[in-house]
Amino acid sequence: MKKFLLCALAALLVLTASAFAEYDEGIWEIYEAEDGLTRDFDNDETAETLHFSFELDEYDDGGFTIGVGGQSLHKDDCIGLDARVLAMKTGYTYYYYGTLFMVSEYGPSDDPITYCFLYAEGKLMDIGMIPALAQSFEVRKDGLITTYVRANMIGTWSRPADFCLAMGSEYDDEGDWAPSYSICEVPRPMYQMGMIVTLKTDLVLSSSLYESREDVMLMAGQKVILVAGDDVSRLYISSLDGLIGGWAVIMSEDWSDYISVNGSYTDADEVFDGIFYAD
Repeated sequence: MKKFLLCALAALLVLTASAFAEYDEGIWEIYEAEDGLTRDFDNDETAETLHFSFELDEYDDGGFTIGVGGQSLHKDDCIGLDARVLAMKTGYTYYYYGTLFMVSEYGPSDDPITYCFLYAEGKLMDIGMIPALAQSFEVRKDGLITTYVRANMIGTWSRPADFCLAMGSEYDDEGDWAPSYSICEVPRPMYQMGMIVTLKTDLVLSSSLYESREDVMLMAGQKVILVAGDDVSRLYISSLDGLIGGWAVIMSEDWSDYISVNGSYTDADEVFDGIFYAD
């Protein structure tokens, strides 16, 4: 009898372990979700069911629909969809308040996008996008998502990027508390660039990032390095040997970049020869 009880207990432990194995994804850990998956996605002690479908042509272009708890959202005009849904619990240590669902597309020319949807407080919400594939995300235990994105400044290159889930709340028209969520980028001060180009014109730079000085000169015809920038308005440029360098002011407009040269903005292609463009 004792042996039977021990065997029964062992079997129960195996079954319990198997049951928990289906629900053991930790907070901020990405996993692939299956259509029809049923779980408590927002920690309200009620199970919801995930449903999704993709409507694709032979090039994997098209749209998709994602639904949770009887609600659904649709995206169309996607290019090169990855027909999977990745999911991740969102929350704090030992407590989750929602589930982030992610669908990625490869884009027309190495321009990937991940569409992000959050199910929390019994509501499915479109909370924005991240310009990278979800399969490349690395997520810290505090929820910071790190990946690589295509940079905006001067030519074609990639830089690391951090994203977080922003949260807010307000009262709706009926006086009920209504949470709001959005994906947002957490900018870094500077990103390494490392692009070697040749100057087409003399370029006066500032030795200070924060002050408008004109005390560093690089001469037309010499090779220089576009070392690093904030991917918004500041770019550090140095001589090839790194002994001379300074800061330039950048302005972007109408898909072009302009460098401040002698007090006026000049198209980057008229200042630098050899800028790398992938497309």
